[in-house]
Amino acid sequence: MRIVASLCTLLAATAAQADAYPAVSLGLDYSSGKYGSQTTTETWALPLSLKYRTDAWSVRVSTAWLRVRNAGNVTPDGDPLPPGNASTTEGMGDITASLTYNLVDERSHWAGLDIGGKIKFGTASTSKSLGTGKNDYTLQGELFKPIDKWMPFLSLGHKWKGDPDAIEYRNVWLGSIGTDYRITPSLSLGGSFDWQQAVTATSDPISEAMLYLNFRLNAASRLNLYAVGGFSHASPDWGSGLTLSHRF
Repeated sequence: MRIVASLCTLLAATAAQADAYPAVSLGLDYSSGKYGSQTTTETWALPLSLKYRTDAWSVRVSTAWLRVRNAGNVTPDGDPLPPGNASTTEGMGDITASLTYNLVDERSHWAGLDIGGKIKFGTASTSKSLGTGKNDYTLQGELFKPIDKWMPFLSLGHKWKGDPDAIEYRNVWLGSIGTDYRITPSLSLGGSFDWQQAVTATSDPISEAMLYLNFRLNAASRLNLYAVGGFSHASPDWGSGLTLSHRF
């Protein structure tokens, strides 16, 4: 899901670079919103992410099991769909694969710069309104700078949207701004604001903010708690969740 993916991206920018390692993340996510309709759509998600990272490269594959109440007019990622009958559905979400390269190392330069690409494969069921059935492609860059206990970041990207049946999407610009603050060596907090252009002529842009707490449980495991608030019909009214990550 988009919220969990944003959290993983933010935390990746704040993680210290290390030797190559694989990692896995599991989570639980809930969101609720009307998305411009008269009914409230509730989404439960169990996201799963597999990652392999080297000193400069990172590859990630992720998906989620979804249960959506009153699905019909919007996907779990906030993309508008043709009007349909509201229902409760469940199933696997889209599969997403991303590749990121640390172009500028913040340890030896004024700031760090990551560039990357992402493909969202349209594998989720369209009949259940769990996805559009089409692939999306994103290119994105992220600038970040360690400042004592702070790690502010700014990202900008462009997404090429696949058009589902009976609706035409626009290709869109998207961006995020946020920061992480290290309270202790094992505890940090942070937040971000995410924005994306409207994907149709009649829909709203995505506009939402997230706050999180990141607990280092041990040398290999982290627990992240987060809450989200939306400011447009393309975003959930609110949401919250947790992710547990472990590297090997």
